[in-house]
Amino acid sequence: MELVEVAKMQNDSEALVARSLLEANGIEAIFRATLVQSVHPITIDGVGEVRILVRPEDAERAREILSGHRGSDLPAE
Repeated sequence: MELVEVAKMQNDSEALVARSLLEANGIEAIFRATLVQSVHPITIDGVGEVRILVRPEDAERAREILSGHRGSDLPAE
């Protein structure tokens, strides 16, 4: 199954918050990262970002959920 990217986070902690928020709303989400954050805990020019992926049919709702919480817990893309 092909998944759709709905957000980019700067680190694992932010990605965990996003995934928890989505799963609390019934949307399964997974991470995809280019680096292991525990080895390289920084993000420079997008290297080290954690991408949040969901099923295509959940993408629009996932983006709405995440954008509604950006001001408090989650960074802007």
